[in-house]
Formats: sequence, structure tokens, C-alpha cells
Amino acid sequence: MKYILGLIIVLTVVIVGVTIGANNDQLITFNYVIAQSEIRLSTLVAVLFGFGLILGWLLTGIFYLKLKLQNLALNRRVKRQSQQITELTTPKAE
Repeated sequence: MKYILGLIIVLTVVIVGVTIGANNDQLITFNYVIAQSEIRLSTLVAVLFGFGLILGWLLTGIFYLKLKLQNLALNRRVKRQSQQITELTTPKAE
């Protein structure tokens, strides 16, 4: 189900991107830190959108990985503490 939802979101983003790009064919001057260039508005929108999308996925992936590692550590800790509780509560045979 989540793969279908992801596919629908990706298709929606692509369709919106193509629609925006098809309607913006004006040339603009884009000034950045060290130079400037004249490019089509649709190209600029596509590049900046793609950069934002990749940056968002990277940040999300970093936080997801951090949470997964934290979850693994906590699961190991719970397992170790459960073993300690079991050892302390079982009566020892003499």
C-alpha cells in the first residue's frame, strides 16, 4: 500500500513539474555568487526543484537512519535488562 502511495506522489510531482516547465519558456538572467547566466525559466525551476527534492530526501534519510540506530540500541538495552530481571527473579537451586 505504501509503495502505491509513493508512486502516486512521484507521478503527481512529475506531472506538476512538466506542466510548470511547459508553460515557462522565457529567458531570464540568473545571478549566482561567482557568475551569471541566461537560462530558460523552466530549466531553472526544474534544477532548483530537483536540488530541493534531493536535499529533502538526504535530510530525511539521515534522520531516519539516526532513529533506526537509536531503536536498535534501545532494543538491545531492553533485551539485556529483561535477561537481568529474569536472572534476579528466578529462584536459585541450592
